Amino acid sequence: MYTVNADGQEDFYVSHRDKGVWRKGRPIAALNTRKDEGAQKISADGRMLVYAADYGAVGLGNYDIYMAEVRQARWTKPVNLGAPVNSSAWDSQPCLAADGQTLFFSSERPGGLGGRDIWMSKRGNDGTWSNPVNLGAPVNTPDNEQAPFFHPDGHTLYFMSNGHPGMGG
Repeated sequence: MYTVNADGQEDFYVSHRDKGVWRKGRPIAALNTRKDEGAQKISADGRMLVYAADYGAVGLGNYDIYMAEVRQARWTKPVNLGAPVNSSAWDSQPCLAADGQTLFFSSERPGGLGGRDIWMSKRGNDGTWSNPVNLGAPVNTPDNEQAPFFHPDGHTLYFMSNGHPGMGG
């Protein structure tokens, strides 16, 4: 699964590997709209998808986090995760832990250490998400931390930052 920007429109596409050859990607009609969808992450078992989109008045902020699940071999209609995960600020670049119960994402919401920080929310037994917690220092800095990826080992978080020393922005 990947994002394609065609004619100024970002949509999800999927390609399948058959006998070692990747087939031509096709749009995922059940998930794509006339607005932009992107920053998607699929759960380790391939049954849950989280992504960011700006659907205007439908959302809480200028970008919100949505979730869709596979049921009976089809994607469900995406659902805005709502508050407290989404806020009136930019909330984007979600990543699910391998168990699907922990969500990491980048946000510009108040209460962070800088521009864009990495936050975490846990899914309860009733399916609701907890109030997001800022990961704090040393992960977050006064600059921007984005694009979290939580490794299936359950211990390693990868992300990009322009607040930590490195090879670039």
